Amino acid sequence: MKTACGLSGVALALFLAAGLYGCAGKGAGSGEEGLELVLLHSNDTHACLAGVDRYGNASLDGKESRGGLGRMAAAMKAKLAGRDNVLVLDAGDQFQGTLFYSVNKWPMIAEVERAVPWDAMTLGNHEFDEGCAELARFLEKTPVPVLAANLEPQEGCPLAGVPVRARLVRNVRGEKVGVVGLANDEAATLAGACPQTRFADAAATLKKQVRELEAEGVKHIVAVTHLGLPADRALAREVDGVDVIVGGHTHSHLGPAPSDGPYPIVEHSPDGSPVLVVTAGRSAQHLGELTVRFDAAGVPAAWSGGALPLTADMPVDADMAAQVDRWAATLENLRGEVVGFQNLSLPDGMEACREGDCLGGMVTVDAMLEFSRPFGAVVALCNGGAIRAALPAGKLTRGDVLSVHPFGNVNVLREYGGRELLAALEHGVEQEGAKGPRILQAAGLRYGVDATRPAGERVLFAEIVDESGMTRPLEPDGRYVVALADYLAGGGDGYAMLERGREVPSPEALVADVVEGYLRAHSPLKKPQDGRIVRMDAPAGSGQATPVH
Repeated sequence: MKTACGLSGVALALFLAAGLYGCAGKGAGSGEEGLELVLLHSNDTHACLAGVDRYGNASLDGKESRGGLGRMAAAMKAKLAGRDNVLVLDAGDQFQGTLFYSVNKWPMIAEVERAVPWDAMTLGNHEFDEGCAELARFLEKTPVPVLAANLEPQEGCPLAGVPVRARLVRNVRGEKVGVVGLANDEAATLAGACPQTRFADAAATLKKQVRELEAEGVKHIVAVTHLGLPADRALAREVDGVDVIVGGHTHSHLGPAPSDGPYPIVEHSPDGSPVLVVTAGRSAQHLGELTVRFDAAGVPAAWSGGALPLTADMPVDADMAAQVDRWAATLENLRGEVVGFQNLSLPDGMEACREGDCLGGMVTVDAMLEFSRPFGAVVALCNGGAIRAALPAGKLTRGDVLSVHPFGNVNVLREYGGRELLAALEHGVEQEGAKGPRILQAAGLRYGVDATRPAGERVLFAEIVDESGMTRPLEPDGRYVVALADYLAGGGDGYAMLERGREVPSPEALVADVVEGYLRAHSPLKKPQDGRIVRMDAPAGSGQATPVH
């Protein structure tokens, strides 16, 4: 446990009794006590109104579930009761991720927000999924102040002139607290932002906002961002004057192991002051709560908190319970249409599909390849981030398929050279641990990955697998027809190398429809052939394998 620098013995004893800890580092800091601020925070709630079940799938009725916006709203309101020093922030990606959203879109989110006491939010990449025109309509209706200092829509963008603010200032116990928003600046490649959407550099934007806030006499500054934990940590080390960064995007969970780090992660700005970085997982399963005690100069002197699990026995907010009933009624037809059956025990769901072979990913690409072989396809690819839920055991409904594939992507065919495919495979595993939403689920192809090697040199082999299961090396000079979603074919998720494919004529059906047809034809599902993404994490330089080029 660290102690606040320069505190008197009495003040230190009070901090310890309260469970607070920390250490101020800024030269302007003092040992005098200042504001105590409580931040409640959420991120990547992804339309999880009713929580998730024991398999991690979104619940659509709240039965036998944990988490969810109903429990989150109740917990927030309980912690707000009788307190005058609490701010409630959301770090984006409220859109997308459940059948609730697939059917009801942003008007549902705008209504739900009336029951959740957020003081401000920023924009994630999924807020841009339906394009800037739909986002602009949402921004006109949402009751929550939306902060995005780095968003700079150009002439012709529907977001020009809509009510998005750079920051807000709240008076907390007589002290000014500034909150700056930084939206996801990859929305053009990760989502459906229009060509006229621009984002300013995050660090330069934050520095500018800090200068302006300090000129207004604000000495407590919080950034709420949707940039991802690594970017937040880098930002904390680069910008002076920011005390707390509340983040989202990477679905990172902080706290006791297993986790992505302690809660909070403590970085230090260039002047040595502590910067507290927090985030709270995904799908409304946790509510973040950070208590910060500042010294008189506005420097964090002590802190405590954690990501509170929203367990099944916790109360559900009455307003949100009524919302769940209302929106669940819109899903009845989809949930009643059975399209197949499966009883396999394989890794699956949003997280599993970002790490390696997963049931939903393998079924998806198998369906795409079977649908597309008559038109020349020999490979099918799907990015792990496109898989938004697991295929539940037992009966599979049309609603289950749409939960797995909510984006409305279209199956298209493109011809690529082998070098382009190898570059795509490398791009898919370049993130930390060779995992993440870019990783490519594959049919008709298998590849080996060594996460210990430098990014760009992690794919150790790649092989084409024919219908009989025979393999041959993927040749850099070869040509291959590939089935993939229009999102990837358009360069989404940074796959610029896939934009250059030659179009191959084929019926362009929705990926969800292709998967549904496959389930109907292959029910009950047989176990897919695994071993498509082969982990070969040998020590770098061991000589056991050489990356292909």
